[in-house]
Amino acid sequence: MKQLRIMAAVLIGKAVLALSRLWGNQGTVLPGYWARKVYPSILKELSAGVKKETVIVTGTNGKTTTANIIAHILRENGETIVHNAAGANMITGITAAFVAASDWKGRSRYDYALLETDEANVPLLLEEISADLLLITNFFRDQLDRFGELDHTIDLIKRAVDGSAIKLILNADDPLVSCFAQESGCEAYYFSYDANAYDQNDSQENREGRYCMVCGAPIKYEFFHYAQLGKYYCPNCGNKNPQADYRASDLLMRPFVQVSVNGNRIQSNLPGYYNAYNILAAAALADHLKITPVIIRQAISSFRSTSGRMESISVGDRECVLTLVKNPAGFNQLLSAFANDGQEKNLVLILNDNPADGRDVSWIWDVEMENIMREDRHIKKIYCAGQRSGDIALRVKYAGWPQDEISIAGDIKQGIEKSLRDNSELIYIVCTYTALFKTRKILMRLKNSGYSPKNRYESPLSEH
Repeated sequence: MKQLRIMAAVLIGKAVLALSRLWGNQGTVLPGYWARKVYPSILKELSAGVKKETVIVTGTNGKTTTANIIAHILRENGETIVHNAAGANMITGITAAFVAASDWKGRSRYDYALLETDEANVPLLLEEISADLLLITNFFRDQLDRFGELDHTIDLIKRAVDGSAIKLILNADDPLVSCFAQESGCEAYYFSYDANAYDQNDSQENREGRYCMVCGAPIKYEFFHYAQLGKYYCPNCGNKNPQADYRASDLLMRPFVQVSVNGNRIQSNLPGYYNAYNILAAAALADHLKITPVIIRQAISSFRSTSGRMESISVGDRECVLTLVKNPAGFNQLLSAFANDGQEKNLVLILNDNPADGRDVSWIWDVEMENIMREDRHIKKIYCAGQRSGDIALRVKYAGWPQDEISIAGDIKQGIEKSLRDNSELIYIVCTYTALFKTRKILMRLKNSGYSPKNRYESPLSEH
C-alpha cells in the first residue's frame, strides 16, 4: 500500500512538472506541493535513496551560488546528484527536486543530495531527511517581517542540530556562525580568509556582529572583510575566530576572484568579495568530500553563474548582468563589485514588496547607496522599476544622484527597455526575489527574438 502511494505521489508530481513546463514555468514548487498532498511522507521516502551523503547549504547570502558551485564540482567529479538548482528552497521545492530526479516507481539512487534551503526551513527539513553535512555561509539581517529577529532564526537552527550526528562546515569569520559547534556539540570544520588588501579597519555595515555570541559583551575587530565578517575577539571571555581548516589567501579581484585555498590556486568567473566567500565555502565542502584539488580548481574555473546570480545575458550588443539582492549586506557588496569591472554601465534597480520579498522595504535606507556616486563605479544612469520603484528612486536621489539622471518605470519591461535604448554596453539589473524570474524571462525573450536596441525602439514583447 505504501509503495502504491509513493508511486502515485511521484506520478502526480511528474505530471504537474510536465504541465508547468508546458506553460512556460520552471516547475520548481507545484510538483512537490501536489506530491506531498498525495503522500505527506514522500520526501522522507525519496531522500532515503541517496547512496553517499546528503548536504544542506543554508545562510542569508550566497547559498544558491555556493550550492551551484558545489553541484558543478560534484558533476565534474562524475557524481550524480539531486539538487534544487533553481533556488526553490522550501520543503515543497526540495520535494519537487526529488520527484524530478526519481523514476516513476519512486526510485532515486543518486550519489549525493545537495539541498539549498532557507535558514528558517532547516529545522523542518531535518525533521524529514537524514542529513550528513550542514554548510552555513553567513547570517545577516534579512526580511524581519518574514523571519523575525536574526537571533531567533539562529536559535532555531542551533536547536535543530543540537546533539545530532550532523557535521558542520562553518564560516570562521562570521561571529554569528562560528559559535555553532561550541553550542551544539556537533563536529565542525571551518573556512576563513586571511588578511588582504581589500580589508578595512572599520565597517559601517557591522550591525549584527557587535556582541559576543558566548557572553554578550561587545567584541572587537582587528579588521573587517565586509559587514561583520573579519578577525574578531571578545575581551571579556576570549571568544575569537576558530582555527580554520580551510584558509584562503592571496585574494585578487580584477574583476574576477582569484584565490588560493590551502595552496590550491583557483581562478573564477565571479566578481566580488561575497563570491570570494561562496568559492571558499564550496571548495571547503568539496575538499571535505575528498574531491581532488585539481577537480575543484578546474570545476570552479569553468563555472558560470545562472538563475540571476550575476548571470550575464546578451541582448543585441548590450551585456545585461542580472543579480538578486534582498538585504543591505548583499547590496553593499554588489555596489563594491561595480568598481572592479572598470566599465561604464547603466544600473536598473527593481524593487518589489510581495510577501516573498518582504513587505517592509525600509532596508534600502541601510544600503550604502552613496557609493554609486564614486567615480570608480562608472555608473552613467539609473533606472528604477517594480512595485516600489518610487521608493528606490527616492533612496537614490537622497544618495546624491542627479534627479534628471534617474528614470522611473513601475512596469519592469518598460524599465528594462529604457535602459537597453541608452548608450551603454553594460547594464546591471538588480532585482528583489519576485522580480528576478520575470526579469530573466523578459531578457531571454528579447535575446531570442533578435532584438537590437541600436536600431529598434519597439520591443517584440509589446506584440503579446
